[in-house]
Amino acid sequence: MANQFNKLPNFTTPLSDGKVTLKEWYFFWAGLFRGLPPGNVEPLTLDPSPFIFSAPAKGFVLLSGGTVSAVAFSRDGVTYYATGETAGQFTLSAQDFLRVTYSVAPTMTFVPT
Repeated sequence: MANQFNKLPNFTTPLSDGKVTLKEWYFFWAGLFRGLPPGNVEPLTLDPSPFIFSAPAKGFVLLSGGTVSAVAFSRDGVTYYATGETAGQFTLSAQDFLRVTYSVAPTMTFVPT
């Protein structure tokens, strides 16, 4: 597989050379059409409870195992909203926060979308 992930070309890459779209941009748009993910699944290393994760990009967190007492969501890192769940899939936009309170560390994985 030549292009496993769909990476956005950097700002120095011009869109075209004359009337020809450059390959970096062509592969980016083709990846969007084919639904290629923007990056690899990332296991998270937890700090002591409560652990606060800030999403580097849009995606979701898979949370399982351990002894979790609370999971809360925040958009600003100040005001948190209880999710009412202690395991599952939690969808996040870039820079959203997920706070997990636990006594035995769970397994957390970030999946960019």
